[in-house]
Amino acid sequence: YSKSASVATNNSSQVDSVERSKKVVSVNDKPTIVTTKPDPLEETIISTVDVIEITFNRPLENVGEFKSRLEPDLEYKVELSSDRKTAKIKPVKSFLLGATYTLFIGPETKFDGVGRWGEEKIFHFRTITYRGV
Repeated sequence: YSKSASVATNNSSQVDSVERSKKVVSVNDKPTIVTTKPDPLEETIISTVDVIEITFNRPLENVGEFKSRLEPDLEYKVELSSDRKTAKIKPVKSFLLGATYTLFIGPETKFDGVGRWGEEKIFHFRTITYRGV
C-alpha cells in the first residue's frame, strides 16, 4: 500500500517539477530556481558519482557566469543544458563517502537579459556512507 502511494507521489512531484520548469517567463520575472536534481537537494543523500542539476526559470548567460563553489573544496565541472536553464555540476573525481557538502550559488551569477542574480542560494547534502561487508 504505502509503496504504491509513494511511487504515485514521486511521479506527481516529477510532473510538477517539469511543469514548473516549462512555465512561461516574462521579462519582468526575476531569476529563480524552479527545480533541482535530486529534488529536493537540501539535506538529501546522494551517491559519490551523482550529478547535481539546478534548473532556473531563465537562461544563464554562459557557463562561466554560473558562480558556484563547494565546501569542502572539490574539483568539479559545470555544464549547461542546451537552453542554458540547467546547470549540471559534475565532480571531476567522486564525492567522498560519508561526507557533508555545502553548495553555494553566488549572487554574481548572471542571467540573459537580467544581469547579476543578486542573491545567494545555499544547499547542504551528504553522500552515502560505506558500511562494510
